[in-house]
Amino acid sequence: NIISLNMAVRVLLVCALGLFVHTEAFSVTSVGSATQRGSSPRMLGSSSRRELLAAGVAAVVLPTAAKAEDGEVKTTASGLQYRVVKSGTGGQPKVGDLVVVRFKGSVKATGAVFDDIMANPEGYYFRLGSGRTLPAVEEAAPMMRSGDIWDLTIPGNLGFGKEGRSASPGKPRIPPNAELSFLLELVAVPGRDDEILEMGLGD
Repeated sequence: NIISLNMAVRVLLVCALGLFVHTEAFSVTSVGSATQRGSSPRMLGSSSRRELLAAGVAAVVLPTAAKAEDGEVKTTASGLQYRVVKSGTGGQPKVGDLVVVRFKGSVKATGAVFDDIMANPEGYYFRLGSGRTLPAVEEAAPMMRSGDIWDLTIPGNLGFGKEGRSASPGKPRIPPNAELSFLLELVAVPGRDDEILEMGLGD
């Protein structure tokens, strides 16, 4: 009936708003930054119940970075820049989750490639928050969904920092505080992707 429909719409909209606020809080507290947004939320007008319901559902299912799908470069509070190259629909990781990524990194000033595992079928496994990868990757991955490919521009403090990295066989030297270009693919989030079985890994 009409009363039940009104109540359902209100509950759905409240849930959608709550999820939006939770996502923003997660970006700030767990990752250390939140994506900048150039406009304020719009006030709801006199839309039909069907339009309100559709808006509520969209707010629930859309990922945090959906607004960057047009190829526009977004900048986080830390200075990390990202552009969505491809959007996935898989699981979204949290700190503590095991993730699988592929990437290609280069020094922005020279174009020298220091790592490229984009063609590696296995990818690179690490646990978010473990400190085993670049700070920029730790920041970007929780904002992504499995299947996403992002083009990152990484400031020096979120890359190899003031120490840089010495040259090694087949690997160029990375100067201190070098800005990096980084193509990052979130391949899988074991345990959160429906198509991947639980791996039973310990903490």
